[in-house]
Amino acid sequence: MISLDRALLAAKYRRTEKVVQMVRRFVARHMRAKPESVKLDPSLNELIWSKGIQAKWRRIKVKVSKEEEVYRVLPS
Repeated sequence: MISLDRALLAAKYRRTEKVVQMVRRFVARHMRAKPESVKLDPSLNELIWSKGIQAKWRRIKVKVSKEEEVYRVLPS
């Protein structure tokens, strides 16, 4: 479960972009990887953007799988 409360501090028209960045940084920090090697699954991306650009996300639950040096983030 990733807490996304800090995304609400961003400007309204950048909240969803901030959520995507926060998910990448969270996974990179906890899996000890580079943020560039973290890839969001298209279904997770659609879920995040489903509320629009001004979304008020509080938390999101994800699963992470490692394929060679690429970490794929899936919705849970």
